[in-house]
Amino acid sequence: MNFAERLTRVPPRLAFWALAGLALVLGHDTIFLVQAGPGEALTRALRDAGHGYWAVASTVVALAAVLAAVATVVRLVLLRRRARRLGAQPVGGRITRLLGTWGRLFAVVAVGFALQENIEHAVTHGHVPGLGALVGVEYPLALPVLAFLTAVAALVAASLRAAERGLVAAIAAALARVSHRPARELPRPVRRERVADRPMARNIAGRAPPPRRFAPAT
Repeated sequence: MNFAERLTRVPPRLAFWALAGLALVLGHDTIFLVQAGPGEALTRALRDAGHGYWAVASTVVALAAVLAAVATVVRLVLLRRRARRLGAQPVGGRITRLLGTWGRLFAVVAVGFALQENIEHAVTHGHVPGLGALVGVEYPLALPVLAFLTAVAALVAASLRAAERGLVAAIAAALARVSHRPARELPRPVRRERVADRPMARNIAGRAPPPRRFAPAT
């Protein structure tokens, strides 16, 4: 894994909380939108329920979630490019732990919404609705909206996680094939035997040439 891939990797715990924060922001506004309707009724419901802080808080949470999402997408692009360079065929990662992710997201977001509404009511109206923030007549659609939004968020998160696992597995397999590929045998160079390395050549080289004999004239 190169530096860019490590840099863009979002730790699973951080990704989960960023996703939970985004689901809470969207869930909160969606609940009021569904129950009060768009327009003046929605504006009045948000203004009278102690939501003066909500614009800044929701912007910060949404920005953190967007940054995590961008980092995840960039990491997937980098992994895909690396797999293409290695000639690796990305395998389809299986979507696993979907129900577990959805259950944890739903629980965290539901508790967060209930705490948020109880604090707002305590500050603004001097009383707390308790569990009525989830199942009371004031928030009849809270649980269905939160369940739907967290299910969508869990599905997106599981799909991205499966795509990442598939790319990482393909890259690992390609690198394993390269490391186990036998080295190509090079042809052994032809050893040229030097004349000086032969014993007979050394013996002959140390002697003077034999005298030349002439036949007697007739």
